[in-house]
Amino acid sequence: MHELALSAYLLESVEEHAREAGALSVVTINLVVGERSCVEDEALRFCFELLSPGTLAEGAQLVLWRVPMRFWCNTCAAAYTPDSESFRCPRCGTVGGVVDDGTDVLIESLEIET
Repeated sequence: MHELALSAYLLESVEEHAREAGALSVVTINLVVGERSCVEDEALRFCFELLSPGTLAEGAQLVLWRVPMRFWCNTCAAAYTPDSESFRCPRCGTVGGVVDDGTDVLIESLEIET
């Protein structure tokens, strides 16, 4: 379960940023999670709740925004999200280049109390 290690890293990063901002507590953590990141939402929430007691993020809500992979077609200059069966551009059929592989987990923002 890599969600436990991810939660530990997430908590460390959130606490660091919250302290720098002079937070008394963290209310909400907004995450951008790639659809191919292999992160299970409920497992991440469970692990985070397990690790957060006694920290600035104790009781904080995790909000996860799922984002798909994104491609760019050089042939017809189109951005697109591939379907599950093919990486081909829906306009012209050319296989485009990967812009975002959908594997990232990023902290988008924090809502804090000061």
